[in-house]
Amino acid sequence: MALAAAVSTGHTAALDQSIRLAVHAHSSPALTAAFRFLTLFGETGVLLGLSVAATAVLAALRWKQAALWFAVSMLGAYALDMALKNSFHRPRPPVSFFATPMPNSFSFPSGHALFSVCWFGTLALLIAPRLRPRAARIALWSGAGLLAFAIGCSRIYLGVHYPTDVLAGFAAGVVWLGALAVFLREC
Repeated sequence: MALAAAVSTGHTAALDQSIRLAVHAHSSPALTAAFRFLTLFGETGVLLGLSVAATAVLAALRWKQAALWFAVSMLGAYALDMALKNSFHRPRPPVSFFATPMPNSFSFPSGHALFSVCWFGTLALLIAPRLRPRAARIALWSGAGLLAFAIGCSRIYLGVHYPTDVLAGFAAGVVWLGALAVFLREC
């Protein structure tokens, strides 16, 4: 992955810093409150609870295969995140903004970005084929994409990730989601 190589060699440092500073320069109390709220949906404990709930709802609807695929998606996303973070060992930014606590894990890729793509994307992948109006499928996928994007952006805004961490999280999530989509189509 070219992005990982560029990050590893330090070629993205100036870009990352300029984007972080530009985002921080446009901060406001309302944006800070919104991004603090959005970032909660990428927290491990919150996602674990939401994942268990989503799996239970899918199973209760008798969508047992969908429940299994949702669980596989999230477990795979977790394994991918841990493998990538432990492969690259990128430290977090030196300073977070708005007194946001700095997580104890490595920075690259953003787990929030990766998990949000997988969580919302997998639900869309499983639910969209069951929706008849094309507009409903478009709305579902658009909503999933916007939520994942906003959660990733919250990590940059709050200063706990570099922009390239978030971009890598999005990319890893899309690749994992794409692999699941291909496998689901073949089953």
